[in-house]
Amino acid sequence: MPSLPNPLHLIIYPSPLFAAHWALFLPTPTSTTTPKLGTRIHADGSPATGFTLLVEPEHDLAECAPRSYRVVELGSVGEGKGVGDVERVAREVEVPGKSLKGVGVAGVEGLRRRVEMKNCQTWVREVVGKLVEEGLLEAGALQVVEGAPKN
Repeated sequence: MPSLPNPLHLIIYPSPLFAAHWALFLPTPTSTTTPKLGTRIHADGSPATGFTLLVEPEHDLAECAPRSYRVVELGSVGEGKGVGDVERVAREVEVPGKSLKGVGVAGVEGLRRRVEMKNCQTWVREVVGKLVEEGLLEAGALQVVEGAPKN
């Protein structure tokens, strides 16, 4: 009997002042129709300190206040694929390093270059792009990510 595709969600933790935190979430296949238990995969940190990849199996969304996050479905991971495949791709995409520099970092000459700010949202976009590229997600997932709330 073929295995059913696994839904992949984008979890958005909004912030009125800063960029919202984004995480990928794969519900545990045995969870009920309202999936609250699953694996959360995200880049944790800040542009000032850099980010670390976190893979949190058995993450329980029920432990979070209901208004502290929003769930957006990205699509289903291809048949016979699941957490291991998404985790593999997530590990292949480099998490952002420090992209926010202090005032004195440019040196005496004061060289000014436009700095590309990278954060968890940048990383999620890249992971979803790679999942689509590898055929693990439908291309529509990219539009969902681009339209997701940024704050």
